[in-house]
Amino acid sequence: MRYNRLLVVRLLRLYWILLLLVGEIGLYYRHVSRCKWPSLQAYDEAGVAPVHVALIADPQIVDHYSYDQTGTLLRVVEFFTDIYIRKSYNVLQTIRQPEAIVFLGDMLDGGREWGDDQWLEEYERYKSIFRNRSPHTVPVYDMAGNHDIGIGNTVVKTALERYHKYVGPTNHVVNLGGHHLILLDSLTLESDTPAVSAASRQLVERLANETAEKPRLLFSHVPLWRPDGTNCGPLRQSPSGSLLNRRGYQFRDQLFQNTTSYLLRSIQPTAIFSGDDHDTCTITHPVPSKNGIRRAVEYTIGAFGWASGVPIASYGLLTLYPEMGLPAAHVVQNCYLPYQLGIYKVYAVSFVLSLLIVAAYCYRGSRSWHPMACKPSDDDLASEVSEGYGRLRLSPSPSPRAEGLPLPLPASMPGKWQLNRAGFMLRVLLAMKSIVVVALPTYVACLVYFYIV
Repeated sequence: MRYNRLLVVRLLRLYWILLLLVGEIGLYYRHVSRCKWPSLQAYDEAGVAPVHVALIADPQIVDHYSYDQTGTLLRVVEFFTDIYIRKSYNVLQTIRQPEAIVFLGDMLDGGREWGDDQWLEEYERYKSIFRNRSPHTVPVYDMAGNHDIGIGNTVVKTALERYHKYVGPTNHVVNLGGHHLILLDSLTLESDTPAVSAASRQLVERLANETAEKPRLLFSHVPLWRPDGTNCGPLRQSPSGSLLNRRGYQFRDQLFQNTTSYLLRSIQPTAIFSGDDHDTCTITHPVPSKNGIRRAVEYTIGAFGWASGVPIASYGLLTLYPEMGLPAAHVVQNCYLPYQLGIYKVYAVSFVLSLLIVAAYCYRGSRSWHPMACKPSDDDLASEVSEGYGRLRLSPSPSPRAEGLPLPLPASMPGKWQLNRAGFMLRVLLAMKSIVVVALPTYVACLVYFYIV
Protein backbone atom coordinates (compact mmCIF):
# COMPACT_ATOMS: atom_id res chain seq x y z
CA MET A 1 0.00 0.00 0.00
CA ARG A 2 2.83 2.38 0.81
CA TYR A 3 4.37 1.62 -2.58
CA ASN A 4 1.08 2.45 -4.35
CA ARG A 5 0.75 5.72 -2.47
CA LEU A 6 4.29 6.79 -3.36
CA LEU A 7 3.66 5.89 -7.00
CA VAL A 8 0.49 8.02 -7.03
CA VAL A 9 2.35 10.97 -5.52
CA ARG A 10 5.10 10.70 -8.14
CA LEU A 11 2.55 10.57 -10.95
CA LEU A 12 0.75 13.63 -9.55
CA ARG A 13 4.04 15.50 -9.29
CA LEU A 14 4.72 14.79 -12.96
CA TYR A 15 1.17 15.80 -13.88
CA TRP A 16 1.53 19.19 -12.16
CA ILE A 17 4.90 19.89 -13.76
CA LEU A 18 3.44 19.25 -17.22
CA LEU A 19 0.23 21.16 -16.43
CA LEU A 20 2.09 24.27 -15.29
CA LEU A 21 4.51 24.19 -18.20
CA VAL A 22 1.56 24.04 -20.59
CA GLY A 23 -0.61 26.59 -18.75
CA GLU A 24 2.11 29.16 -18.03
CA ILE A 25 4.27 28.88 -21.13
CA GLY A 26 3.01 26.43 -23.73
CA LEU A 27 -0.42 27.96 -24.32
CA TYR A 28 1.05 31.40 -24.97
CA TYR A 29 3.43 30.07 -27.61
CA ARG A 30 0.66 27.94 -29.12
CA HIS A 31 -1.83 30.81 -29.45
CA VAL A 32 0.66 33.27 -30.90
CA SER A 33 2.16 30.65 -33.23
CA ARG A 34 -1.24 29.73 -34.64
CA CYS A 35 -2.09 33.33 -35.60
CA LYS A 36 0.22 34.18 -38.49
CA TRP A 37 0.78 37.39 -40.38
CA PRO A 38 -1.98 37.84 -42.95
CA SER A 39 -0.84 37.92 -46.55
CA LEU A 40 -2.02 38.47 -50.11
CA GLN A 41 -0.94 35.70 -52.46
CA ALA A 42 -0.63 37.90 -55.56
CA TYR A 43 1.75 40.29 -53.78
CA ASP A 44 3.82 37.49 -52.32
CA GLU A 45 4.17 35.83 -55.72
CA ALA A 46 5.18 39.18 -57.24
CA GLY A 47 7.96 39.49 -54.65
CA VAL A 48 6.55 42.56 -52.88
CA ALA A 49 8.22 42.79 -49.47
CA PRO A 50 5.58 43.40 -46.78
CA VAL A 51 5.91 45.38 -43.55
CA HIS A 52 4.40 43.77 -40.46
CA VAL A 53 2.79 45.90 -37.75
CA ALA A 54 1.41 44.63 -34.43
CA LEU A 55 -1.67 46.45 -33.10
CA ILE A 56 -2.26 46.51 -29.34
CA ALA A 57 -5.24 48.22 -27.75
CA ASP A 58 -6.20 49.07 -24.19
CA PRO A 59 -3.64 47.26 -22.03
CA GLN A 60 -5.02 49.53 -19.29
CA ILE A 61 -2.87 48.02 -16.55
CA VAL A 62 -4.76 47.56 -13.30
CA ASP A 63 -4.30 50.09 -10.51
CA HIS A 64 -6.19 51.52 -7.55
CA TYR A 65 -8.81 53.11 -9.82
CA SER A 66 -9.69 49.81 -11.49
CA TYR A 67 -11.54 48.10 -8.64
CA ASP A 68 -11.07 50.56 -5.79
CA GLN A 69 -8.64 48.14 -4.10
CA THR A 70 -5.65 48.87 -1.90
CA GLY A 71 -2.94 47.03 -0.03
CA THR A 72 -2.18 43.35 -0.47
CA LEU A 73 -5.28 42.57 -2.51
CA LEU A 74 -4.37 45.24 -5.06
CA ARG A 75 -0.80 43.92 -5.29
CA VAL A 76 -2.05 40.40 -5.93
CA VAL A 77 -4.44 41.57 -8.67
CA GLU A 78 -1.71 43.70 -10.24
CA PHE A 79 0.73 40.81 -10.20
CA PHE A 80 -1.53 38.31 -11.97
CA THR A 81 -2.80 40.80 -14.56
CA ASP A 82 0.68 42.18 -15.21
CA ILE A 83 2.31 38.78 -15.71
CA TYR A 84 -0.34 37.79 -18.25
CA ILE A 85 0.32 40.93 -20.34
CA ARG A 86 4.08 40.55 -19.94
CA LYS A 87 4.03 36.95 -21.16
CA SER A 88 1.73 37.75 -24.08
CA TYR A 89 3.82 40.71 -25.25
CA ASN A 90 7.06 38.79 -24.82
CA VAL A 91 5.87 35.81 -26.88
CA LEU A 92 4.33 38.10 -29.52
CA GLN A 93 7.68 39.81 -30.09
CA THR A 94 9.61 36.54 -30.00
CA ILE A 95 7.49 34.60 -32.48
CA ARG A 96 5.93 37.22 -34.75
CA GLN A 97 8.85 39.69 -34.71
CA PRO A 98 6.89 42.76 -35.85
CA GLU A 99 8.67 45.56 -37.69
CA ALA A 100 6.60 48.20 -35.90
CA ILE A 101 4.13 48.26 -33.01
CA VAL A 102 1.19 50.63 -32.55
CA PHE A 103 -0.51 51.05 -29.17
CA LEU A 104 -4.04 52.36 -29.60
CA GLY A 105 -4.27 54.08 -26.21
CA ASP A 106 -5.23 53.56 -22.55
CA MET A 107 -1.86 52.64 -21.09
CA LEU A 108 -2.93 53.02 -17.45
CA ASP A 109 -6.38 52.54 -16.01
CA GLY A 110 -6.22 55.62 -13.77
CA GLY A 111 -3.61 57.59 -15.68
CA ARG A 112 -5.58 60.85 -15.85
CA GLU A 113 -6.29 60.70 -12.10
CA TRP A 114 -2.77 60.31 -10.75
CA GLY A 115 -0.46 63.02 -9.47
CA ASP A 116 2.93 63.24 -11.14
CA ASP A 117 4.85 61.10 -8.64
CA GLN A 118 2.35 58.25 -8.63
CA TRP A 119 1.90 58.47 -12.40
CA LEU A 120 5.66 58.18 -12.97
CA GLU A 121 5.75 55.12 -10.76
CA GLU A 122 2.90 53.51 -12.70
CA TYR A 123 4.46 54.51 -16.03
CA GLU A 124 7.71 52.78 -15.07
CA ARG A 125 5.67 49.69 -14.25
CA TYR A 126 4.02 49.95 -17.66
CA LYS A 127 7.37 50.22 -19.46
CA SER A 128 8.74 47.22 -17.56
CA ILE A 129 5.78 45.14 -18.77
CA PHE A 130 6.01 46.31 -22.38
CA ARG A 131 9.74 45.99 -22.80
CA ASN A 132 10.81 46.44 -26.41
CA ARG A 133 13.13 43.54 -27.23
CA SER A 134 14.51 45.37 -30.30
CA PRO A 135 14.47 49.08 -29.40
CA HIS A 136 16.93 50.05 -32.13
CA THR A 137 15.11 48.35 -35.00
CA VAL A 138 11.42 48.16 -34.02
CA PRO A 139 9.69 51.54 -33.57
CA VAL A 140 6.81 51.74 -31.09
CA TYR A 141 4.09 54.35 -31.59
CA ASP A 142 1.96 55.26 -28.57
CA MET A 143 -1.47 56.83 -28.81
CA ALA A 144 -3.26 58.47 -25.88
CA GLY A 145 -6.52 57.04 -24.54
CA ASN A 146 -9.30 58.57 -22.49
CA HIS A 147 -7.90 56.80 -19.41
CA ASP A 148 -4.61 58.58 -20.07
CA ILE A 149 -5.75 62.17 -20.68
CA GLY A 150 -9.57 62.29 -20.67
CA ILE A 151 -11.81 63.09 -23.64
CA GLY A 152 -13.46 66.10 -25.27
CA ASN A 153 -14.31 68.92 -22.90
CA THR A 154 -13.17 66.80 -19.96
CA VAL A 155 -9.56 66.41 -21.13
CA VAL A 156 -7.33 66.87 -18.07
CA LYS A 157 -4.86 69.57 -19.07
CA THR A 158 -2.16 68.50 -16.63
CA ALA A 159 -2.49 64.89 -17.77
CA LEU A 160 -2.20 65.96 -21.41
CA GLU A 161 0.91 68.06 -20.73
CA ARG A 162 2.44 65.22 -18.74
CA TYR A 163 1.76 62.79 -21.59
CA HIS A 164 3.50 65.13 -24.04
CA LYS A 165 6.47 65.45 -21.70
CA TYR A 166 7.10 61.81 -20.87
CA VAL A 167 5.47 59.77 -23.65
CA GLY A 168 5.47 62.05 -26.68
CA PRO A 169 3.11 63.88 -29.03
CA THR A 170 -0.45 62.61 -29.28
CA ASN A 171 -0.55 63.06 -33.07
CA HIS A 172 1.71 61.22 -35.52
CA VAL A 173 1.94 60.75 -39.25
CA VAL A 174 4.05 57.68 -39.99
CA ASN A 175 5.30 56.68 -43.43
CA LEU A 176 5.44 52.90 -43.33
CA GLY A 177 5.08 50.13 -45.86
CA GLY A 178 3.89 52.37 -48.67
CA HIS A 179 1.13 53.84 -46.48
CA HIS A 180 0.63 56.89 -44.33
CA LEU A 181 -0.44 55.91 -40.83
CA ILE A 182 -2.44 58.81 -39.37
CA LEU A 183 -2.30 58.40 -35.59
CA LEU A 184 -4.87 61.04 -34.66
CA ASP A 185 -5.64 62.31 -31.18
CA SER A 186 -9.42 62.28 -31.60
CA LEU A 187 -9.83 62.83 -27.85
CA THR A 188 -8.63 66.43 -27.92
CA LEU A 189 -10.17 66.98 -31.35
CA GLU A 190 -13.64 67.00 -29.78
CA SER A 191 -12.71 69.60 -27.16
CA ASP A 192 -14.29 73.04 -27.46
CA THR A 193 -11.15 74.60 -25.97
CA PRO A 194 -8.96 75.81 -28.87
CA ALA A 195 -5.74 75.40 -26.91
CA VAL A 196 -6.57 71.73 -26.37
CA SER A 197 -7.89 70.84 -29.83
CA ALA A 198 -5.55 72.99 -31.94
CA ALA A 199 -2.88 70.39 -32.73
CA SER A 200 -5.36 67.70 -33.75
CA ARG A 201 -7.50 70.06 -35.81
CA GLN A 202 -4.46 71.50 -37.61
CA LEU A 203 -3.36 67.99 -38.58
CA VAL A 204 -6.77 67.16 -40.02
CA GLU A 205 -6.90 70.43 -41.95
CA ARG A 206 -3.40 69.89 -43.33
CA LEU A 207 -4.32 66.42 -44.54
CA ALA A 208 -7.53 67.75 -46.09
CA ASN A 209 -5.55 70.27 -48.13
CA GLU A 210 -2.89 67.81 -49.27
CA THR A 211 -3.16 65.32 -52.07
CA ALA A 212 -2.83 61.83 -50.67
CA GLU A 213 0.23 60.36 -52.37
CA LYS A 214 -0.14 57.09 -50.49
CA PRO A 215 -3.12 55.25 -48.95
CA ARG A 216 -4.03 56.69 -45.56
CA LEU A 217 -4.80 54.48 -42.60
CA LEU A 218 -6.55 56.39 -39.83
CA PHE A 219 -5.93 55.41 -36.20
CA SER A 220 -8.27 56.71 -33.49
CA HIS A 221 -8.52 55.57 -29.90
CA VAL A 222 -12.31 55.94 -29.85
CA PRO A 223 -14.28 54.20 -32.63
CA LEU A 224 -16.07 56.29 -35.22
CA TRP A 225 -19.81 56.85 -35.12
CA ARG A 226 -22.10 54.34 -36.80
CA PRO A 227 -25.90 53.89 -36.95
CA ASP A 228 -27.39 52.16 -33.90
CA GLY A 229 -27.41 48.40 -34.14
CA THR A 230 -24.67 48.16 -36.78
CA ASN A 231 -23.46 44.57 -36.56
CA CYS A 232 -19.81 44.11 -35.55
CA GLY A 233 -19.32 40.77 -37.26
CA PRO A 234 -18.73 37.22 -36.06
CA LEU A 235 -15.53 37.87 -34.08
CA ARG A 236 -17.26 39.91 -31.37
CA GLN A 237 -17.40 38.19 -27.96
CA SER A 238 -20.03 40.38 -26.33
CA PRO A 239 -23.63 39.09 -26.39
CA SER A 240 -24.47 42.43 -27.95
CA GLY A 241 -23.54 42.14 -31.59
CA SER A 242 -23.11 45.88 -31.98
CA LEU A 243 -21.05 48.63 -30.41
CA LEU A 244 -23.12 50.77 -28.05
CA ASN A 245 -23.13 54.55 -28.01
CA ARG A 246 -22.99 55.41 -24.31
CA ARG A 247 -21.48 58.45 -22.65
CA GLY A 248 -20.29 58.87 -19.09
CA TYR A 249 -17.55 60.18 -16.87
CA GLN A 250 -14.47 60.55 -19.07
CA PHE A 251 -15.61 58.04 -21.66
CA ARG A 252 -17.55 57.84 -24.90
CA ASP A 253 -18.21 54.67 -26.88
CA GLN A 254 -18.13 56.49 -30.22
CA LEU A 255 -17.02 59.81 -31.62
CA PHE A 256 -19.77 62.27 -32.45
CA GLN A 257 -21.46 61.84 -35.80
CA ASN A 258 -20.30 65.22 -37.07
CA THR A 259 -16.70 64.44 -36.01
CA THR A 260 -16.86 61.14 -37.89
CA SER A 261 -18.14 62.82 -41.06
CA TYR A 262 -15.46 65.49 -40.76
CA LEU A 263 -12.67 62.92 -40.46
CA LEU A 264 -13.87 60.69 -43.30
CA ARG A 265 -14.33 63.66 -45.62
CA SER A 266 -11.04 65.37 -44.71
CA ILE A 267 -8.63 62.44 -44.38
CA GLN A 268 -10.13 60.08 -46.97
CA PRO A 269 -8.87 56.97 -45.16
CA THR A 270 -8.52 53.62 -46.85
CA ALA A 271 -9.12 51.90 -43.50
CA ILE A 272 -9.67 52.89 -39.88
CA PHE A 273 -8.26 51.28 -36.73
CA SER A 274 -9.63 51.93 -33.22
CA GLY A 275 -9.67 50.55 -29.70
CA ASP A 276 -11.41 51.62 -26.47
CA ASP A 277 -14.32 49.15 -26.67
CA HIS A 278 -12.20 46.20 -25.41
CA ASP A 279 -14.00 43.93 -27.90
CA THR A 280 -13.58 43.21 -31.58
CA CYS A 281 -15.75 45.02 -34.13
CA THR A 282 -15.48 45.22 -37.92
CA ILE A 283 -17.75 47.52 -39.93
CA THR A 284 -17.62 49.65 -43.07
CA HIS A 285 -18.05 53.41 -43.43
CA PRO A 286 -19.11 55.38 -46.50
CA VAL A 287 -16.33 57.76 -47.51
CA PRO A 288 -17.34 60.65 -49.81
CA SER A 289 -14.74 61.30 -52.53
CA LYS A 290 -14.44 63.05 -55.89
CA ASN A 291 -15.35 59.79 -57.60
CA GLY A 292 -18.41 59.20 -55.46
CA ILE A 293 -18.94 57.11 -52.34
CA ARG A 294 -16.46 54.37 -51.54
CA ARG A 295 -16.21 52.08 -48.54
CA ALA A 296 -13.58 52.00 -45.79
CA VAL A 297 -13.41 49.24 -43.20
CA GLU A 298 -12.99 50.10 -39.52
CA TYR A 299 -11.26 47.49 -37.37
CA THR A 300 -11.79 47.87 -33.63
CA ILE A 301 -9.06 45.90 -31.86
CA GLY A 302 -9.89 44.04 -28.63
CA ALA A 303 -8.15 44.70 -25.32
CA PHE A 304 -4.77 43.10 -24.64
CA GLY A 305 -5.43 42.27 -20.97
CA TRP A 306 -7.56 39.50 -19.45
CA ALA A 307 -9.22 41.73 -16.80
CA SER A 308 -10.86 44.04 -19.34
CA GLY A 309 -14.45 42.81 -19.24
CA VAL A 310 -14.28 40.42 -22.20
CA PRO A 311 -13.48 36.72 -21.75
CA ILE A 312 -10.50 36.46 -24.10
CA ALA A 313 -7.84 39.09 -24.75
CA SER A 314 -6.84 39.83 -28.34
CA TYR A 315 -4.63 41.91 -30.61
CA GLY A 316 -4.27 42.67 -34.32
CA LEU A 317 -1.73 41.89 -37.01
CA LEU A 318 -1.46 44.32 -39.92
CA THR A 319 0.48 43.56 -43.09
CA LEU A 320 1.33 46.50 -45.38
CA TYR A 321 2.31 46.04 -49.02
CA PRO A 322 3.93 49.06 -50.72
CA GLU A 323 3.23 49.89 -54.32
CA MET A 324 5.51 47.83 -56.53
CA GLY A 325 3.92 46.85 -59.81
CA LEU A 326 0.74 46.37 -57.84
CA PRO A 327 -1.14 49.11 -55.96
CA ALA A 328 -0.35 49.48 -52.26
CA ALA A 329 -2.52 47.21 -50.13
CA HIS A 330 -3.05 46.10 -46.57
CA VAL A 331 -4.58 43.09 -44.85
CA VAL A 332 -5.59 42.61 -41.20
CA GLN A 333 -5.83 39.57 -38.92
CA ASN A 334 -7.47 39.44 -35.46
CA CYS A 335 -5.67 37.17 -32.98
CA TYR A 336 -6.60 35.77 -29.57
CA LEU A 337 -4.55 35.15 -26.45
CA PRO A 338 -5.04 32.34 -23.88
CA TYR A 339 -8.23 32.32 -21.82
CA GLN A 340 -6.65 33.09 -18.44
CA LEU A 341 -9.71 32.40 -16.28
CA GLY A 342 -10.05 29.04 -18.01
CA ILE A 343 -6.46 28.21 -17.08
CA TYR A 344 -7.14 29.06 -13.44
CA LYS A 345 -10.28 26.91 -13.49
CA VAL A 346 -8.25 23.96 -14.76
CA TYR A 347 -5.76 24.52 -11.94
CA ALA A 348 -8.56 24.58 -9.36
CA VAL A 349 -10.19 21.40 -10.67
CA SER A 350 -6.81 19.67 -10.87
CA PHE A 351 -6.05 20.58 -7.26
CA VAL A 352 -9.38 19.18 -6.06
CA LEU A 353 -8.90 15.96 -8.04
CA SER A 354 -5.34 15.60 -6.74
CA LEU A 355 -6.60 15.99 -3.20
CA LEU A 356 -9.33 13.39 -3.72
CA ILE A 357 -6.92 10.87 -5.26
CA VAL A 358 -4.43 11.31 -2.44
CA ALA A 359 -7.20 11.09 0.17
CA ALA A 360 -8.52 7.86 -1.35
CA TYR A 361 -5.13 6.13 -1.16
CA CYS A 362 -4.38 7.49 2.28
CA TYR A 363 -7.81 6.37 3.51
CA ARG A 364 -7.09 2.78 2.53
CA GLY A 365 -3.76 2.90 4.31
CA SER A 366 -5.15 4.45 7.50
CA ARG A 367 -7.69 1.74 8.35
CA SER A 368 -7.04 -1.25 10.63
CA TRP A 369 -9.09 -4.33 11.60
CA HIS A 370 -10.28 -4.42 15.21
CA PRO A 371 -11.74 -7.79 16.45
CA MET A 372 -14.78 -7.68 18.72
CA ALA A 373 -13.93 -7.37 22.40
CA CYS A 374 -16.64 -9.84 23.57
CA LYS A 375 -15.98 -13.63 23.72
CA PRO A 376 -18.18 -15.71 21.40
CA SER A 377 -20.50 -18.36 22.91
CA ASP A 378 -20.21 -22.12 22.32
CA ASP A 379 -23.27 -22.05 20.09
CA ASP A 380 -21.73 -19.22 17.98
CA LEU A 381 -18.53 -21.20 17.60
CA ALA A 382 -20.43 -24.38 16.76
CA SER A 383 -22.42 -22.51 14.14
CA GLU A 384 -19.22 -21.20 12.55
CA VAL A 385 -17.84 -24.76 12.49
CA SER A 386 -21.05 -25.90 10.83
CA GLU A 387 -20.77 -23.17 8.21
CA GLY A 388 -17.10 -24.02 7.68
CA TYR A 389 -17.61 -27.72 7.02
CA GLY A 390 -21.00 -27.48 5.38
CA ARG A 391 -22.54 -30.85 6.26
CA LEU A 392 -21.83 -31.09 10.00
CA ARG A 393 -25.15 -31.58 11.89
CA LEU A 394 -25.30 -30.05 15.32
CA SER A 395 -27.20 -31.45 18.29
CA PRO A 396 -28.25 -29.26 21.23
CA SER A 397 -26.22 -31.41 23.67
CA PRO A 398 -23.59 -32.31 24.50
CA SER A 399 -21.62 -29.37 23.11
CA PRO A 400 -18.14 -29.98 21.73
CA ARG A 401 -16.62 -28.02 24.55
CA ALA A 402 -18.55 -30.12 27.14
CA GLU A 403 -16.88 -33.25 25.85
CA GLY A 404 -13.48 -31.67 25.91
CA LEU A 405 -13.04 -31.79 22.13
CA PRO A 406 -10.93 -29.08 20.47
CA LEU A 407 -12.81 -26.63 18.26
CA PRO A 408 -11.42 -25.48 14.88
CA LEU A 409 -10.82 -21.76 14.52
CA PRO A 410 -13.70 -19.85 12.90
CA ALA A 411 -13.40 -18.78 9.26
CA SER A 412 -13.30 -15.14 10.32
CA MET A 413 -13.23 -13.38 13.63
CA PRO A 414 -16.03 -10.85 14.15
CA GLY A 415 -14.90 -7.20 14.25
CA LYS A 416 -14.85 -3.95 12.23
CA TRP A 417 -12.56 -1.62 10.28
CA GLN A 418 -11.58 1.56 12.08
CA LEU A 419 -10.04 4.74 10.62
CA ASN A 420 -7.11 6.39 12.33
CA ARG A 421 -8.24 9.95 11.66
CA ALA A 422 -5.06 11.60 12.88
CA GLY A 423 -2.93 9.26 10.79
CA PHE A 424 -5.19 9.79 7.77
CA MET A 425 -4.92 13.58 7.96
CA LEU A 426 -1.16 13.38 8.45
CA ARG A 427 -0.73 11.11 5.42
CA VAL A 428 -2.84 13.43 3.25
CA LEU A 429 -0.93 16.52 4.36
CA LEU A 430 2.45 14.90 3.79
CA ALA A 431 1.44 13.62 0.36
CA MET A 432 0.04 17.00 -0.74
CA LYS A 433 3.12 18.72 0.64
CA SER A 434 5.38 16.50 -1.45
CA ILE A 435 3.34 17.53 -4.53
CA VAL A 436 3.31 21.23 -3.71
CA VAL A 437 7.08 21.38 -3.10
CA VAL A 438 7.51 20.35 -6.74
CA ALA A 439 4.58 22.27 -8.28
CA LEU A 440 5.31 25.61 -6.62
CA PRO A 441 8.95 25.90 -7.79
CA THR A 442 7.80 24.87 -11.26
CA TYR A 443 5.27 27.72 -11.27
CA VAL A 444 7.87 30.21 -10.06
CA ALA A 445 10.33 29.01 -12.70
CA CYS A 446 7.70 29.53 -15.41
CA LEU A 447 7.20 33.13 -14.24
CA VAL A 448 10.91 33.84 -13.95
CA TYR A 449 11.37 32.56 -17.50
CA PHE A 450 9.54 35.62 -18.87
CA TYR A 451 11.70 38.00 -16.86
CA ILE A 452 14.98 36.66 -18.21
CA VAL A 453 14.25 35.76 -21.86
